[in-house]
Amino acid sequence: MIRSALRLALCAIVACGLWWFARQVKARADLEAELRVSRAELVGARTALSQAQEAARVHRVYLERAERDRERWTALEHELQTMEGRDAPLSDLLRATAGRLYGP
Repeated sequence: MIRSALRLALCAIVACGLWWFARQVKARADLEAELRVSRAELVGARTALSQAQEAARVHRVYLERAERDRERWTALEHELQTMEGRDAPLSDLLRATAGRLYGP
């Protein structure tokens, strides 16, 4: 009777050990799959980040160029407004050119 109880206890211990080991193997496989997914997401996020950084760089260059153009146009406008004889009538060529640039 005691031998049967010992065998039964030993079988229960072995079964619990096997069950625990199987759970650990499954948990490890699940973690490895999650790690693969996370790495793929990280690669995608890094790609999106580098694209956003490049877009920001291009946008900054565009803004700097637009600011330089604005400053040049402001200086040109100021120069034209302060020129002596600015109220004199324009020649036909200048009138046509101004009409194309600024509208009628």
